[in-house]
Amino acid sequence: MKTIKILFLFLGILVASKLNAQKNHSEWRYLRGDKPVQFQLEKTKVVGNKVFYKIHLRLNKEGAGYCTHELCYGYVIYLPIYEYDTDTKTGKATDLHFKIPKEFAGEYIIPTEFYTVNKAESNGVISYWDHEKNYPMQKVISNGEIRQQLEFLRGCVDTKRVNKPYNDYCNNKGFVESEAVEIK
Repeated sequence: MKTIKILFLFLGILVASKLNAQKNHSEWRYLRGDKPVQFQLEKTKVVGNKVFYKIHLRLNKEGAGYCTHELCYGYVIYLPIYEYDTDTKTGKATDLHFKIPKEFAGEYIIPTEFYTVNKAESNGVISYWDHEKNYPMQKVISNGEIRQQLEFLRGCVDTKRVNKPYNDYCNNKGFVESEAVEIK
C-alpha cells in the first residue's frame, strides 16, 4: 500500500512538471506556410520589461511542402532576429542561418537566448508578451484589435535540392550558406 502511494505521488509530480513545462511554450507555428519547418517559443525568464525566450525548430513531415523527392536534400532557414531594449533605446540584430535535412526527426533548440519587450506602447499599438500563449502580441488602441506581433520572426524557408543548393528566395532575403549551422 505504501509503495502504491509513493508511485501515485511520483506520477503526480511528473504530470505537474510536464504541465508546468507546457506553460512556458507557445504553440507550434510555421515559419513559412508552404514549408514544413515549424518553430515554438520557450519563455525562459522575465527580467524587468524583458521576456527571454529560446526558439525550437522541427519538421512537420505531414505538413505542407514536405519534400519526398530523391533530389530534395532538406531545407535552408534564415531567421533575422531583432531585439530592442526599451530601457536603453538600443537595438541589436542577429542573423541565424540553418540547413536541416529532410530526414531530421525531433526538435532542435537554438542555444542562444533572445529577448523581447514585456510591454511597450508606440504609434497607437501596445506590444506585449502574452503569458498565456507565450507569444508576442499587439493590441491596436483605437479599435481594440488583438493580433500577433506582425514583424516577429519573419523567417525564410526554402527547399534545398541536391542539384541546386537552394532557390533564390532565401538568398535574396539574406541567407548565407557559409554561415549556416547544419542541424542533425
